[in-house]
Amino acid sequence: MSEKKVFVFVVCGAAEHIDTLHFSLKALRKFSANEIWVLTDSSRNEKPIECEHLIDQPTPAQLNHHQASIYLKTGIHRFLPKGNIYCYLDTDVVALSSACDEVFRQRSGVINFAQDHCRVRSFSPHAVNCNCQKQWNVWHNELEGLLDKYDYSRHITDPAMLDKRKKLFRKFDLIKQKPLQYGLISARFLLSPVRFKLDEDTYYHRWKRHWHDAEGRVMLYANENLFKLVEKHSRFVWNRWKQRWFAEGKYDVYHMECNHLIEQINATFGITVKEENWQHWNGGVFLFDDESQAFLDAWHQKTMHIFTLPEWKTRDQGTLIATAWEFGLQEQLLLSKRFNFIADYNSHHLALSEDKAHLSDDSFKTLYDPALIHVYHNFGLKGWDVWDWIEQKVDTH
Repeated sequence: MSEKKVFVFVVCGAAEHIDTLHFSLKALRKFSANEIWVLTDSSRNEKPIECEHLIDQPTPAQLNHHQASIYLKTGIHRFLPKGNIYCYLDTDVVALSSACDEVFRQRSGVINFAQDHCRVRSFSPHAVNCNCQKQWNVWHNELEGLLDKYDYSRHITDPAMLDKRKKLFRKFDLIKQKPLQYGLISARFLLSPVRFKLDEDTYYHRWKRHWHDAEGRVMLYANENLFKLVEKHSRFVWNRWKQRWFAEGKYDVYHMECNHLIEQINATFGITVKEENWQHWNGGVFLFDDESQAFLDAWHQKTMHIFTLPEWKTRDQGTLIATAWEFGLQEQLLLSKRFNFIADYNSHHLALSEDKAHLSDDSFKTLYDPALIHVYHNFGLKGWDVWDWIEQKVDTH
């Protein structure tokens, strides 16, 4: 008898999380031929869950709703029937095509996760209660205040111009991916006496050092004195080679990272993570079956333990890192990004192609046609081109 393939969501608590679930359920029902189950503790829910296959599992009363959801997620194997292949999905993971069912073909070994959008050192301040996040927030807020003051492009508030500026950056990224085109445009830019026309709706005024649209409205100021002004009035330094702002000469203001998570994993569990910048896994999508029980038991037990420790934040990814290294799975092949494409609203590298056929998370160096997209930040934000694209695909009318 072949194993049944089942998608599983976990949710409990606030109405907003259940609304997110309902959108993702709608998408998955449209595209998947497999059963879809929801694991919940209905006594915690602010509104009913609309799902044909609902598993109602009581959770420990001492846990808050966030902890209860993690309790169900990491202990998921304890509450589901044996003998099936399961694909866990976070509620903000949305199916975009019938190819979502192909994820089950990637089941192998002990358990299968996809990569996260960052590495261990970057995730560290979000997993443990060190002082790094507080310090980076101080630097970030101070630098942002200076940039608001001296970067004139930030004074542009017209939504239409902000959208045009975003498209301008996208044009720059696309041009840079084509060396011959980039060289020709660069030569034309250097030879233009006053106006450099990039396309029908964009030109650069060399004397004013502004980027304009066809109607002459400014969308971007090329403020060459910005870096000198900020450096003059602060402790920040602009690294021209890396194109990044640094505090105290060595700390990247917009890339917070530390080793405290690795240190805490060793202190709490006696497990050594040997690669301080290891590409850790994302817990938003994972495949498991009966062979995964020992791994999931270990992950669950560690996660329940850190709920009692003040050094740890209420997350499950730090304990996932610990469990992966405990089981020697750090070199395991990951799920294709096609099945957990992380769309981070705050990433400047995330973009939708002009033909709306592909997404990129590296400024068009690589194009993807995701089957499952993980909407990280601003789920449901209308006017965000990526979200509007998702809605068009999911629309069942």
